[in-house]
Amino acid sequence: MPIAQLSVHFFLQAAVILLACRAVGRLAQRLGQPQVVGEMIAGVMLGPSLFGLLLPAAQQALFPKPTLGMLYVCGQLGVGMYMFLVGTEFNAAHFRQRACSALAVSAAGIAVPFALAFAMAPWLLGTPGLFAAKARPLEASLFLGAAIAITAFPMLARIIHERGIAGTSLGTLALTAGAADDAAAWCILAVVLASFGGKGLACWGAARLSGEGPRDAMAIGALMNARGLMELIIINIGLQAGVIEPGLFAILVVMAVTSTLMATPLFNRAMRGAPALPAQPAG
Repeated sequence: MPIAQLSVHFFLQAAVILLACRAVGRLAQRLGQPQVVGEMIAGVMLGPSLFGLLLPAAQQALFPKPTLGMLYVCGQLGVGMYMFLVGTEFNAAHFRQRACSALAVSAAGIAVPFALAFAMAPWLLGTPGLFAAKARPLEASLFLGAAIAITAFPMLARIIHERGIAGTSLGTLALTAGAADDAAAWCILAVVLASFGGKGLACWGAARLSGEGPRDAMAIGALMNARGLMELIIINIGLQAGVIEPGLFAILVVMAVTSTLMATPLFNRAMRGAPALPAQPAG
């Protein structure tokens, strides 16, 4: 595709993406969800799951394969710049004070989902349309464990920022535990009730055992279930690599959206009665 045509396609794609994210993000805010959750849903709507299903020719015309590389690079650049801004608000003093809690929450948020994955994988392997025929039990268990255990760090950071707790002790604890969970899940990958309940309860229990109060522990359990973008990436990799079939892919997409939608209402419920903090506008 010529450079001029590629550039026109990119700016058209960017305009459609920004308009869709703004519209769905505003709708999400009216429903009590963070704007970032609406942005994630807008991405699912513009992809093959909805737009491509209903109008495949139009979706292919708007997002032809030759243009996806540039779109991907720009998207990664945007995420990297946002992570830099998150890092500037990270409070090292709060991290030192609650390092033990962060490590305990992270470990529990990994161990329990993987235990559930190893218990469920043999049964799921025998169900047609979920895992590929070539997938071995260990591969299936590790992939499922990573999919359940992952926390979307950019999503978590946006929720914390929009709720006005960036730089606070609670926000630092959630970011630290989420970063550790994310890194561990990706390393294990390289080289819906069970999902939410398993991880949420594990992180809540670990926080309580580490000395956190009931309110903060419940808030941590809710925030650690914000899977979002990272979950969608990891299951797309599994589908493209032939580890999972479209049936399990669809189930995991629903799990990612549902668990992320549940994170904010549960967080708000946990923080009910706490001193009000002003919501921050989206960057």
